[in-house]
Amino acid sequence: MTLLSELHAHAAGFDIAIIAATISILIGGMLFGTGLGFRIRRMRILGAEEIGQGIISAAMVGALLAFTLLLDSSVSSLVSQEALPDCPGTQNPAGSPYSYYSCNIEALQSSFEHLGISLSRAADITGFASSLGMSVGVITAQPFFALESASKQLSNASENAHRLAALSFLELGLADFVKTAALAVFLPAGLILRTFFATRKLGAAAMAIAIAAHIVYPLLFLYSFTVTISHTSASQAIEELDSFNAEFASIPLLDLDSTSAVRDKVNEMSQGDFGSKVQPLLPVSFNAVSIATADLVLYPLASLVLSIVAAIGFYRLLSSPIFLPFFEPI
Repeated sequence: MTLLSELHAHAAGFDIAIIAATISILIGGMLFGTGLGFRIRRMRILGAEEIGQGIISAAMVGALLAFTLLLDSSVSSLVSQEALPDCPGTQNPAGSPYSYYSCNIEALQSSFEHLGISLSRAADITGFASSLGMSVGVITAQPFFALESASKQLSNASENAHRLAALSFLELGLADFVKTAALAVFLPAGLILRTFFATRKLGAAAMAIAIAAHIVYPLLFLYSFTVTISHTSASQAIEELDSFNAEFASIPLLDLDSTSAVRDKVNEMSQGDFGSKVQPLLPVSFNAVSIATADLVLYPLASLVLSIVAAIGFYRLLSSPIFLPFFEPI
């Protein structure tokens, strides 16, 4: 959904804001005329201030719309269509910074749900294999006992992958809420409050939050998701894990009551070098989890800090008095 359609969907709030700005201009005009006619300097300057603030508030809607439409049109040129991940729940992923951000978060959630399941299955297979033993006379041997630690590491990686999937789901929900609230609540309310002198700073704060949340925050991910390889690393890990799980899926189904079946399976696994096929699963899984942690934890925190700094800057700009150039301040 483009910003134009989003603004159209929330047109009622912006209509109220424009009406409030018009009323402010009319009140300012009456104050200015009264002050000019009766030579009341403070009333004249207050009226000029209200006229200027009303005009600025009304113009901000068009300015924000024009800037965001320009930004949305540039996203498609900054992001390659081939590089977009699979995100069926996001319409037009390259249509805006928020759409691109939501697309990547949705794809990460899906990938790490799959990765967590694959890691859990590999951990079960490896753990079962590590418990297999053969009795030769009075001696009992467990050829793959050393893989018990690998099974625990795969299980821990599975838990981390599921945590990242849950974090992705949380961030996707927050992104949808913030995107909607910024345009439907904060920006119209900020325009209305900023129109009047008594609530100007409160309105400026609401508008600053809306601009930072809707534009600055997702814009930072145009760079972060482009330079990282989280989707590629997750896909590689899933491919290797699924291949391993398919090859050794029959191990947990082994009949432990049959000594010959256990012996034959252990011999088969030894000849196929089972241990050497488990070890490569660890680095690719840890690599995928560590890169996704940067995308889902470090980058959002850094982007949040920068967005707060930007919101403070917008607040100072929007809350400052704007006097017409031919009138001195009160």
